[in-house]
Amino acid sequence: MLGFVRRLVREPLLQFMVLGALIFAVHAATTPSVSKERLIEVTPAVRQSIVDAFKSSHEGREPGADELAKLIDLWLLNEITFREALAQGLDKGDEMIRDRITHKMRLLIFNGVDVAEPTPDELSAWYEKRRANYDIPDLVSFIDVPFTGADAEAQSRAVLEQIRAGTEPEEVQLRALIFSQRPRQTLEPSFGKEFVNAIVAGPKGEWQVLPSATGWHVVRLDTFVPGRRVDLDEVGGQVGQAWKDERRRILAIAATRDLGKAYVIRRDEP
Repeated sequence: MLGFVRRLVREPLLQFMVLGALIFAVHAATTPSVSKERLIEVTPAVRQSIVDAFKSSHEGREPGADELAKLIDLWLLNEITFREALAQGLDKGDEMIRDRITHKMRLLIFNGVDVAEPTPDELSAWYEKRRANYDIPDLVSFIDVPFTGADAEAQSRAVLEQIRAGTEPEEVQLRALIFSQRPRQTLEPSFGKEFVNAIVAGPKGEWQVLPSATGWHVVRLDTFVPGRRVDLDEVGGQVGQAWKDERRRILAIAATRDLGKAYVIRRDEP
């Protein structure tokens, strides 16, 4: 019997099983048990769904490391909010639609945040950083007949002569694009700053040929309305509410992160 036990102890399979049992026991002793309700895992499937959603809205582009980290953080905030909504029974009387009960919980957190009125200095500093959202921009109205390709300049100059003579074909009229009351800064990404400056500086009501970042154009400036800076006093109420809304969102996110401390969060890094 003693010999049998000795032979059994020397068996590699038995040694492997004993080692595995020891590892399992140590892991169980050092890792606290977590209930399913208090465990949030970023599983490979979750990570892939986040990547797929990003790709579908960005023409198939993979998210960068920083972009993916921010998206995962957002997913965790939403998951914490959802779990807390369930814990508070907000699903009762609902159809258990995730977005609806998550929205209920967000409203509870958002409305539970107390935001004090900003001081004049705080509001002024906040406004100056976002002045572009409140200043009245330059407004430009013009007609554009665009041309691209190797002979775009020659084509545009030939069409300019036809327009001035009143002999332009119907095809040219159909190609004309009308830009009405467009903020100046919204035109610059498409046409380039030099093109927009040239239109604004040009004579009103007269056709001219101009190059842009995308080609050549036969254009006519119809109207140009200069913008102006808006003083804080003119929009004080609107700006004050925007300041409080932003501050409330920041505090609500912080409150959601505090709720997340009650959960064990595991990120399954690839």
